[in-house]
Amino acid sequence: MENSLSVLLGRAPGPVARGRGIDDLALPPVPAGLPSDLLRRRPDLREAEQRMIAANERIGVAMTGAYPRLSLTAVLGLASDDLSTLATSDAGLWSVAAGLTGPIFTAGRVRSEVEAASAVERQAVEGYLLAILTALRESEDALVTRSTTIDEAEAQRRQTEALAQYADLANRRYDNGYVGYLEVLDAERDLFDAELNRVRLRASLCAALVGIYKAFGGGWVSLAEAAADDAGGGGSTSEVDPTTGRDPEE
Repeated sequence: MENSLSVLLGRAPGPVARGRGIDDLALPPVPAGLPSDLLRRRPDLREAEQRMIAANERIGVAMTGAYPRLSLTAVLGLASDDLSTLATSDAGLWSVAAGLTGPIFTAGRVRSEVEAASAVERQAVEGYLLAILTALRESEDALVTRSTTIDEAEAQRRQTEALAQYADLANRRYDNGYVGYLEVLDAERDLFDAELNRVRLRASLCAALVGIYKAFGGGWVSLAEAAADDAGGGGSTSEVDPTTGRDPEE
């Protein structure tokens, strides 16, 4: 596996340097009261918002077709620079007539374009509202996943500590001749399984934070610190457990 990773990284096959263990990773806290404006950074919300704005602009473009597109400067330019010659200029009269009667003959088309643009706008608005609800649901799901994973990880930690004590006791009993080595093996196997589950839950907690980051459309640490500074005049004084990212007072 390490050789494959080395080749994937463009290096010669060999051992992969180890960094910090998963237990040494400090997880950022997720404070309460984060503003919902954070969700506006999500790409899907921004796209839906721009679709709604564009649809609204299309209504305005379609509505302009309901009015005569008549430019006096263009009309006078076709006939003469002198307004008095407009009445005697066939080109000028035809230009004025075309400018005024054109919208009359295209009124049905313009009305259809306006109705179609309005339908597109309503669809865009509904899409934007759906995107908002989706963002709220994903954010709530991510926060709930983190909270439940923290509780599960804490329960697993306590179980692992208890099994470690039991394995130590089994080794002592074996050393003193009270039990056979099979009991030691069973105790160590249970401890090994508990350690695996604890590490899996730790990884799930890290993944839950990634899910929150994705649901929020970005990070929240700097914004949370700014909010704490505004509220407390220098930041929060509560301690945060770096292994869970949760305030012990929660």
